[in-house]
Amino acid sequence: MSEVSDRRGWHIDKGIPIAVLVTVVLLAVSIARDQSKQDERLSLVESSVQTLQQARLNDQERTEKTYNELKVDIRRMNEKLDRLLESQYGRN
Repeated sequence: MSEVSDRRGWHIDKGIPIAVLVTVVLLAVSIARDQSKQDERLSLVESSVQTLQQARLNDQERTEKTYNELKVDIRRMNEKLDRLLESQYGRN
């Protein structure tokens, strides 16, 4: 009777069931495929970030150019106002 109860309990054998092999192979293939997809998505995100950075730099250059043009225009207006004030108050 002790032999029958021993067979029903936990045991270790040298064989590996085919189901375990298939499961391990499928898991490995699935992980490799997911890693490949993740690499593709990461590459897309990196290119998007580079595009956005370049666009930001272009916008910044354009803004600085406009700012400098506005400063020049304001200086010219100040000079004109100074001349106008001098001509108005210089006569009186």
